Amino acid sequence: MISQKVLFISHDANRAGSQLLLLQLMRLLKKEGVPMHLLLGEGGELETEFRKIVEVTRIPRIQPTYQMPGKLLKATGLLNKVKNFQNEKESSLLRSKLERLDIGLVFVNSIANAKLYAQQLTYLHHLPTVLFVHELGMSVKMYTEKNDLDILLKKSNHLIAVAQAVANHYIQHYAYPADSVSIFTLIDHQRIDRQLQEAQPNLLERTFNIPVDALVIGGCGNAEWRKGNDIFNWVARIVLQKTNPLPVYFVWVGAGPQHEIYQLISSDIERMGLADKIILIPPTAQALDYISRFDVLLLSSREDPYPLVVMEAALNEIPVVCFEGAGGAPELIEQDAGFVVPYMDISAASNALVQLIQNADQRLKMGQKARQKVLERHNTTESVRKVKAIIEKYLILPVSETHNP
Repeated sequence: MISQKVLFISHDANRAGSQLLLLQLMRLLKKEGVPMHLLLGEGGELETEFRKIVEVTRIPRIQPTYQMPGKLLKATGLLNKVKNFQNEKESSLLRSKLERLDIGLVFVNSIANAKLYAQQLTYLHHLPTVLFVHELGMSVKMYTEKNDLDILLKKSNHLIAVAQAVANHYIQHYAYPADSVSIFTLIDHQRIDRQLQEAQPNLLERTFNIPVDALVIGGCGNAEWRKGNDIFNWVARIVLQKTNPLPVYFVWVGAGPQHEIYQLISSDIERMGLADKIILIPPTAQALDYISRFDVLLLSSREDPYPLVVMEAALNEIPVVCFEGAGGAPELIEQDAGFVVPYMDISAASNALVQLIQNADQRLKMGQKARQKVLERHNTTESVRKVKAIIEKYLILPVSETHNP
């Protein structure tokens, strides 16, 4: 008997938080023998990694192959007919392929898939659906339309949230049934530990010529308003003034020219005269090499549900400074793994960083506590067991022959 598959859906394969978390989850579920298929809305640099563990289907882009000039087609009213015909053809091919897979459960990773699910995959709406949400209010407005999200939430049998703050958002703002919500955050700590052990701790010094005794305050993520890159720079200016002449550097991993606000934040850095002290590194597969060199992580986000970098930093015994009310990170950091300061309180964030910069023992103790809490609260084996239990509510899975990570 061939078991039904779980169809995972991701809007793209870019190197970002929800996609990286999905990659980790699918890698671990494969070891548990879970039959899977991945549907991608768009590609990305992680697609190669996904294809190593699971068969991938990409939703095709429509590229008309007609010979008539576009203006003539518009004038004769044929352009839309051509596009509609090709859309219908591609949609029919995709539907046929998915139906041949014998899908038993749909696992939607991120509300960024709401439009795709609500409008293009209507023939899957009869299947049980699990929705994994990584987004709070700002992201909901950025990545979805109300009607599409309403359909996705209505059709979802179970909602997995990355933090309690995220769960509360959907329960309070969308009346999602609390008894159908689970809190789940996965960190493959064994894999991350191996990567940290293999990291190049001097990559930052070699690449950007900073001193070996530098104290590094790090930030991470794609450069965007939600992530607070501007706040990161404002805090940096205050901290650098207060700690001068100590060799303090601020390093943001993931900010590159491809991002809309890059020119703005890089211009600010230049005008503040801090181009030698605030370093912007574009998105890179070597992110952990740079993160491993951080002494403190500054989570400057206005909103961040529960970013992977917080747990990566914690596993590396790096304390975290974050804002209260900005997402799920305070649930881990509390008062013993760093500092949770009032929302957007630039002064409080700066003072917390100065305190950590000047107190190596406190950095060490808080960093050790951060690692301990991740290992206790986000045990990889237990996390995978929880997800399997949710899947098995709706789908009979084959008995796994391998249980070792």
